[in-house]
Amino acid sequence: MAEPTTRKTFSSSTPLPSGSPAAVQVGTRFFTSGIVSDRTGGLESESHRVFQLLAELLRNSGVSTADVVRTRICHTSEEGGATEKLLRSVHGVIFNYPGPALTIIQVERLPDGVKISVELEAIAGGAETAEKFEPDFDSSSSLAVLANGELWTSGLRGDPSTDRNTQVIQAVGDAEGLMKRAGIGPGDIVSTRHFMRHDIQFEADPPEWLAFKEPSIPTSAGIAVSGVGVAGHAFTFEMEGVAGASAGRTNLRTGRTFEVDRNYCRAVLIDGGDVVYVAGTTSIIVGEIVQHPGEVGPQVGDTLEIIKNAIIELGFQWSDLVQTRTYVVGGDDEIVEAVTALEQAFPTGQVANTIVGVPVLGRPEVVVEIEARAVRGD
Repeated sequence: MAEPTTRKTFSSSTPLPSGSPAAVQVGTRFFTSGIVSDRTGGLESESHRVFQLLAELLRNSGVSTADVVRTRICHTSEEGGATEKLLRSVHGVIFNYPGPALTIIQVERLPDGVKISVELEAIAGGAETAEKFEPDFDSSSSLAVLANGELWTSGLRGDPSTDRNTQVIQAVGDAEGLMKRAGIGPGDIVSTRHFMRHDIQFEADPPEWLAFKEPSIPTSAGIAVSGVGVAGHAFTFEMEGVAGASAGRTNLRTGRTFEVDRNYCRAVLIDGGDVVYVAGTTSIIVGEIVQHPGEVGPQVGDTLEIIKNAIIELGFQWSDLVQTRTYVVGGDDEIVEAVTALEQAFPTGQVANTIVGVPVLGRPEVVVEIEARAVRGD
């Protein structure tokens, strides 16, 4: 079992929702909250400022930009391809080529009406041995990054001129190709999340997507968003894999039939590992019963309790929670309500958190979904 390590937190000049620190580091693992601009002025101005803040945060934390393995950008612009071109260009200014995995999604809203929120994940000191696959020069990003036997992919998408199912098949094929090159087997996937346009959600998961997850039964999150690229893009997904994970892992299920039907589990722990990966979790309990239908604050509390139970069942402590990503349905008032509930429910010891507004979640009565990561600490 890995030795416990000390948690460090880092601040930024920008106040963040839920009282979260700008970043949390445990051992070599470094996570930022969703960083937002402290200045208004539109998407272009805010995006330059956010990445300036991120560069300062990394420098002050002693983490190199080359150590970053994933960037995830959430924005509220409806400009589609023009917005993505702008954001990829700004990303390319901050990171040296070849850079981290990159995902860009359009969401319904962000806290306090900002236009952009960006979160990073890094492995401190990992730059020397990291391998980058399919790098893109203009954005200084890569389709996948392999560091210390762990793989992170960008948001993988298919051809926007094709239909939804074809896009899924193409994205899955890209993932399988990247995994093969990186030495990650079908049973080594630990975490997945897919974003889909809210107007074309799946009534049932495509068989290719189910088959991709079946050998590993990883964690999963399926989030409806406003956009995932240019107008034709319908689906994008990210994954994390750990080489050799299939040789010894615990896939924790909570008894929900939905988990079985969709080939995923609530949480994953690799034998001897220091991380618990927790799926996108809602207030739904066994029997597919939604607790506190339509109520944001109570659903935050119920959802974090389910996450807490999973983390503890896998032998970690609630205080090991280091990162959450909270999706909320509703307007500004609902986001404020979620922020307040998160502040009250987070464990002692600060947690990096990103909060975004989305148009819908899996059921009309579900208004909160939370992903989480715990890393063993003191």
